Amino acid sequence: MEQISENKNALFKRQELVFVSDKNLTFEEAKKEVSGMTGKDESNVDIYNVKGGFGNQKFVVKANVYDNKEDLETMKNMELSKKKKKEIEDAKVKAEEEANKPAEAPKEEADAEEEAKVEEVKEEGDEGTVSEDAASGTAEEKKEEVSEEKPSEDVKEKSEAPASE
Repeated sequence: MEQISENKNALFKRQELVFVSDKNLTFEEAKKEVSGMTGKDESNVDIYNVKGGFGNQKFVVKANVYDNKEDLETMKNMELSKKKKKEIEDAKVKAEEEANKPAEAPKEEADAEEEAKVEEVKEEGDEGTVSEDAASGTAEEKKEEVSEEKPSEDVKEKSEAPASE
């Protein structure tokens, strides 16, 4: 792998490097080779492009090499879209909520146990009483009784029609 150009970018605290390789490298392979050539740690190297032309045996590898990991993370966060930043922030908030949730869980379990005891006491007291639905019948039976008592309007009209003629 040959180095074509090197540019020191003081604003972003990085070296912008371009290499040419005779074989097609994966991003991981390119990261290992660039870190070996520059003497920097692999975690400080960002390979952002490996490009080859059709029928050409030369591949161009573009990389940014940072002085430390914090600078790399800062630049990666700046490159993210607003949507991705929001998703990452929401994931962090959700993780914090879940971390706080186990501390609150024993309180909720104690409340649930108290409610279960109260329900058991209510059930024991209600066993001797009969509910209103059981005493008067179900709602369906009531509807049937009401429909039997009232003749339909068609029947009323037929019975009234001959009397008026």
